[in-house]
Amino acid sequence: MKKILFGVLALCGAALGDASTGMAATAPTVPTAADAATTGQISFSLKELDVGAGFTWGRGRLVYGGRTYDFTISGGGLVGVGFSRIEASGTIRNLTRLRDFDGTYWAVQAEATMGRGRGGKVMENNHGVDISLTTSTRGARLAAEAMRVTLHLRQVA
Repeated sequence: MKKILFGVLALCGAALGDASTGMAATAPTVPTAADAATTGQISFSLKELDVGAGFTWGRGRLVYGGRTYDFTISGGGLVGVGFSRIEASGTIRNLTRLRDFDGTYWAVQAEATMGRGRGGKVMENNHGVDISLTTSTRGARLAAEAMRVTLHLRQVA
């Protein structure tokens, strides 16, 4: 939880620190536990629509254990206004079983996009799986929010 709180402060400052130009600054890396090894890679595309409360939806790919898995994203957050399309990529830590990937993640996000922008997300679920992301955004949106999103693997063989 301390990582998420630190991430909120760091990401909000990064995104809003350059709001006068309409472009978000690159988010700083959020520290993780020294013993948390990278266990996978993730990438996804999503859309976010906000008027105070917001809705998020999209699809992505997880690379874990030498295999690639498709997944869906849905959820929402509080405090933002606007619409943006987001491309994200990053690393996963503490994923020891594939089934621990599915579920609800709490995320922090800061975004200041007018045209194009950059930002970051830090996500964690109740299994201790951490996802650290960098994002590239298009649209018109201003947000410093806490989000609850559900990631769901599509047909795992």
